[in-house]
Amino acid sequence: MPALLPQGDSGTGALKDAKVVFVVGGPGSGKGTQCAKIVEKYGFTHLSTGDLLREEVASGSQRGKELTEIMKKGDLVPLDTVLAMLKDAMVAKATTSKGFLIDGYPRELEQGIRFEREVVPAQFVLCFDVSDKTMTDRLLDRAKTSGRADDNEETIKKRLKTFHDITQPVIDYFQKQNKVRMIPAETTVDEIFGEVQKVFDALAQPGNSTECLKNTNIFFVVGGPGSGKGTQCAKIVEKYGFTHLSTGDLLREEVASGSQRGQELTSIMERGALVPLDTVLAMLKDAMVAKAATSKGFLIDGYPRELEQGIRFEKEVSPAKVMLNFHVSDETMTERLLYRAKTSGRADDNEETIKKRLKTFHDSTQPVIDHFEKAGKVKTIKAEGSVDEIFKQVQNVFKDLNIEESKLSDAKVVFVVGGPGSGKGTQCSKIVEKYGFCHLSSGDLLRAEVNSGTARGKQLNEIMEKGDLVSLDVVLQLLREAMLGKLSTSKCFLIDGYPRELEQGKRFENEIVECTSVLYFDVSDDTMTKRLLERGKSSGRVDDNEETIKKRLQTFHNQTQPVIDHYAKQNKVTAIKAEGGVNDIFAEVKKFMDSKSW
Repeated sequence: MPALLPQGDSGTGALKDAKVVFVVGGPGSGKGTQCAKIVEKYGFTHLSTGDLLREEVASGSQRGKELTEIMKKGDLVPLDTVLAMLKDAMVAKATTSKGFLIDGYPRELEQGIRFEREVVPAQFVLCFDVSDKTMTDRLLDRAKTSGRADDNEETIKKRLKTFHDITQPVIDYFQKQNKVRMIPAETTVDEIFGEVQKVFDALAQPGNSTECLKNTNIFFVVGGPGSGKGTQCAKIVEKYGFTHLSTGDLLREEVASGSQRGQELTSIMERGALVPLDTVLAMLKDAMVAKAATSKGFLIDGYPRELEQGIRFEKEVSPAKVMLNFHVSDETMTERLLYRAKTSGRADDNEETIKKRLKTFHDSTQPVIDHFEKAGKVKTIKAEGSVDEIFKQVQNVFKDLNIEESKLSDAKVVFVVGGPGSGKGTQCSKIVEKYGFCHLSSGDLLRAEVNSGTARGKQLNEIMEKGDLVSLDVVLQLLREAMLGKLSTSKCFLIDGYPRELEQGKRFENEIVECTSVLYFDVSDDTMTKRLLERGKSSGRVDDNEETIKKRLQTFHNQTQPVIDHYAKQNKVTAIKAEGGVNDIFAEVKKFMDSKSW
C-alpha cells in the first residue's frame, strides 16, 4: 500500500489568529450536545476528528481508501494524518468561522503538543467533568435506542478507563499553562451550558477576554534589587488575600512546561534576547483571567519595568489601581545584596554587577514612576527600616483605599500530619478538649457536604463513589468556609491530615493563611499496620486489610515526606513519637502546645 499522503501542509498562515478551543470529556459527558449549543450561540465551527475520518473514508479519495485499510486492520490512524485533516478542515473555514471547537481532542498529550506547534496554540481546553457513574448511566440509557454495540456495561467500563488513562496527562499539561476550564457537567443541559457561557463570555469573544478583570484591584509593585518588595508582597498576600504574580516566575513556569510558547522562550533566552512584550502581556493576562473568580486582587511584582509595558497593560488588560514604589537608597540596596551574597551563591550579587543593575533599574523605571505619578497612582513606601515598619506603611495605603484585611489573616493554623493509624485523630480530640482549638478534617468536611444533599454535595458523592480525588480547589473552599464560620469562637485551627502533598500546603498558605506549625505524628509502619488490622476486626472498613494498608502507607510516605522536608526547612515541624499509649503521646503533645503563645 502506498504511504499515506498527509496533505494539509500549506495554508496554516490563514490560521495564525484563529481561536481554537480543545473540548475533552469522557463518553457520555455530553460534550457533543454542548458543542452544538456553542456553535449556535457563538458561531464557532465544530470539528470532530471521528467525523472527519468517517467523511474522508466515505469520500472515496485516495486518503480515504488508505484510511479504510488501516481501520480494517484495527491499526491506529497516524497522528500526521489526523493533524493534516484538521488543518485542511480549518483552513477551508478560516475566513468564515469565528473560531474552532476541536471535539474529543487531544486524546493524548502528543496530539496536543503537535497541534499547538504545527497549527496554532489553543486558547483554552474545555473539560466536561462528569463522574463515571453518571456517564455509565447515560450510555446505558442511550443503549435502549442507539443500537450501538459498545453501549454495554463491560465495554463502557473499558472505555472510561482508557479515557482517564490517556486524558489525565493532557489535562495536567494544559493546567500548568492555566488553560483548562473545568465545567461541572452532572446537571441539566441548560445548567451546564450556563457554565459554558461564563467561560466563553470571559475568554472567547473578541474584546471580552479581560472583562472579568474590569473591577479587580491591580497593584503594580516596583522597587530596585534589594528593595525588599518580594518580602512585602508575601505579607500582603497573607494579610489581604491578593494573588502575587511575578513575570519572572511565569516565564520560568512556561519554560518548564515544555509548551510551544515555552520552547520559543527558551530559544529567546538562550540567545540573550529580550522576551517580546506581547508574550509577557499574554502570560500575565492568562494567569489573571484564570484566577479572577477567586482572587481579591493582583500584585504584579517588578512590573512594569519600562513605560511601554505599563501603558500597554492598562490599555489591553485593565487599569492598575495603584503603583507601590518601594524606595530605598542605592547604598542600602547594595549593602543588602552584598549581605545576601554571603549565602545566596548568586553570581550577580557582587559590587560591580550590583552597580550596573541599579543603573539599569533607575534608567528604565524612573520614567514609569513619573508617568503613574502624573496619574495620581503612585504610593511611595520608604523602605529603609525593618520589615514590620515598612509593612505598616503598606497597611496604611490599603486602609486609605478601603481594602479590607482577610478575615483569616490573624488565624493560627497547625497542620496535623501522620500516616493511617498514627493516632492523630485521637490526639486532635484531646487538644480540642484541653486547649479549645477548632478541629477541621478535610475528610469530615467532605463527608458532611455529601450528607448535606446540596448540589455540591451530590457532585462530591459521585466523585468519591468512583474513587476519584476531589479537586484541591473544592477542598480549599470547604476549609476556608469552615474556618470563616468558626472565627467568632476560635482563631486557632487544627487542620487534620493536611496537607497530604506539598502543593496542598503551598496553595493553602497562598490563598488562606500561613500555617504556624506542623505537628507530625511519627509512627513505624509496623505499628500503624497492627493498629489498623486491630481496628479492622470491628470497623467494617474495606480498606482495613493488610494489602490495602501496605499501599496506603506507601502512598502516605511518597506524598508526605516532601511536605515534612519543606516545613522542616522553615523550622515549623514538631515530630511526636507516637508509638506508646494515648496519654504518653499526649504528654509530648502538651509540651509542644505549652511552648507556644496561642
